[in-house]
Amino acid sequence: MSDFLGTNDDTLDGENNIPIVHPAVMAPLLVWALRTVLDLSGDILVAAREHRRLLDSLPAQAVPGGIDKARAYLRGLLAAGQRLPASHAPGATAVSAKYEGPLPPMANTFLAATLGVSTGQVAAARQSLRDELTAEDFGPGPVLDVPVSARIGHAPWTPTLGFDDVDTLVLHLSTAVLICCSYLSGMRPEEVLALRRGCCTRTERDDGTVRYEVRGRHFKGVLDEDGNAIPEGEMRADPWIVLEPVARAIAVAEQLEEGEQLFTRTLFRGARPTIMDRTGLSSDAAVERIRAFTTWANQLAAAHGRPHELIPTDPDGAVALRRFRRTIAWFIYRQPGGRIALAVQYGHAATAMSESYAGRSKADMLDVLDQEKGLALAETLTEPGERIAAGETVSGPAADRYRAAAAEFSDRYAGTYLGKRELRALVANPRLQVYEDPKAFLTCNHDAFTALCTPDRDRARDGGRSTPDHSRCHPACANISRTDSQITMLRAEVARIDAAAEAGFDPYPIAAREQQRRAHLTDIIHRHHAQQPGADDPEEPR
Repeated sequence: MSDFLGTNDDTLDGENNIPIVHPAVMAPLLVWALRTVLDLSGDILVAAREHRRLLDSLPAQAVPGGIDKARAYLRGLLAAGQRLPASHAPGATAVSAKYEGPLPPMANTFLAATLGVSTGQVAAARQSLRDELTAEDFGPGPVLDVPVSARIGHAPWTPTLGFDDVDTLVLHLSTAVLICCSYLSGMRPEEVLALRRGCCTRTERDDGTVRYEVRGRHFKGVLDEDGNAIPEGEMRADPWIVLEPVARAIAVAEQLEEGEQLFTRTLFRGARPTIMDRTGLSSDAAVERIRAFTTWANQLAAAHGRPHELIPTDPDGAVALRRFRRTIAWFIYRQPGGRIALAVQYGHAATAMSESYAGRSKADMLDVLDQEKGLALAETLTEPGERIAAGETVSGPAADRYRAAAAEFSDRYAGTYLGKRELRALVANPRLQVYEDPKAFLTCNHDAFTALCTPDRDRARDGGRSTPDHSRCHPACANISRTDSQITMLRAEVARIDAAAEAGFDPYPIAAREQQRRAHLTDIIHRHHAQQPGADDPEEPR
């Protein structure tokens, strides 16, 4: 099918070669990215500020009597029956084993900031007590005195926020921001990685609608007078129109980063600018951060008993930023009834992207959307067309239009190679606007002027919705058709309802609604068979 849509067509920028992120991977990955940005970010940012405050309180040099003060504090903890705070910072155990023997590493930085002495003085105090200490004298890592307010389900998302955990949490939060911005905007990797502080603005239009605009650089096709690519790109003439979650993600990034860049390689809050320059994040580094974020999200999913939110391994390899553009196009056209987490519809994302790219003549996100819509139409019409040719029957008010669409596609497009022009002709053909709705066990042969799911169908000529809204599918719509295959799936649904009724586990209101639904589905089955020439009305499904 990819050959049918022009894998080798230069005008599609080679994006048809890029595999989508598998839906079973992308859905929970986006759920965790949005949850981290919208729900958990408040706690992480508070912890980051407290972490920064403690680091800033460290004296630049040793203070008089600092070793004695630290030694007395450590002995006081032990005398009170408390254990010394250990360090769980990356690499701390290896350093301790090399220089300090079998004893666990101590949280020297946290203790120094708390006591107002230098880390070297804390280390010296610990060394002076070396013969008095055992491994049992060391406890868990230090905990920051900040509240945990966010929840996952009914429980706090984490019991405490540790001092040594902040750098990693900040990194995961930045990665969640990157996923949201890249996936929900349709930007190319180099475009999202080049975003700067203040790039997002909120605009309220005269009609009361709100738009979030992101301004930044683009790089594709940016050439100097000699035809050479300009590495730094140029400012994009028109802004990207993005969803509110993207705007909120950018606001979080602006709180994470201290400079102008929103995504840097040296995000760790402990990294001092004098030691390490804050250079821009690369696409390769982003792959590793997404991998680490996935592991962390899976740990949280397991800890909170949410196996349905585990992020599996993608069958096509590492999740890279360049795979997001095709993936959201896939979701828009393959799961029209699905929703992004927090009830943000994919249709809204498609609208925002169309606004962002509508004024551009070069192949861009609109081409990716057209490409995915064409592939979806091809898959919708190819196999059913073969089944109809083999004798499968079709019912419903749009049955004739469905058969005609399958025949036209087979005659004009099947087995051919489509370039950019042909692809646009396919997706614009009003007779081939065919969409599967597995949840409703039907095919929508969409006509915007008669669709009952479209409240503004009387304004279709003025830019109204051009695809069905499967969340509003109406059983009396003139655009519905059903095949034998869909009726088979419908029979299986009736059998499931019967099994649930026999088990008797559903409360009465739910059981009553399911029986009403069963009657409706059974009526559809009877009407399907009644419309077939010479067919006897089948027995009611058991």
